[in-house]
Amino acid sequence: MKKYEYKTIRVSMKGWGFKSRSIPDLEETLNEEGKEGWRLCEIVQPSGAFGESTAVIVVFEKIIEV
Repeated sequence: MKKYEYKTIRVSMKGWGFKSRSIPDLEETLNEEGKEGWRLCEIVQPSGAFGESTAVIVVFEKIIEV
């Protein structure tokens, strides 16, 4: 049976525009966590009172050796 460890990281969306094709903060975060063995599990965009959000929450998982 495999066991997993999970962690979340908040990535700011400040400066991201509708026409932007690149999200440097997110790309950098994914690359850094991948080097440490973390795998992307989910990206969640929380909504504010009026549906706006200034960040995304990135959920990672890693297999725990037992």
